[in-house]
Amino acid sequence: MKKHLSRKHGVDTDTEDRTTGANSGFKKLAVQWLNEVLFSNQTFVQVDSFVLRNRQLLVAAKC
Repeated sequence: MKKHLSRKHGVDTDTEDRTTGANSGFKKLAVQWLNEVLFSNQTFVQVDSFVLRNRQLLVAAKC
């Protein structure tokens, strides 16, 4: 990390150059994957519970 002085709005401020870790992309991918899995499971549960609640409609439709 390098420290250097920068001039911002007429005021000297200390800033640091920061580099991200080599595996910073993994966190983003893990969150994206988790969101996709949770959304898929949530949709499946909603559809499955809808079918279970309306079982009589399905039986009547087959006659």
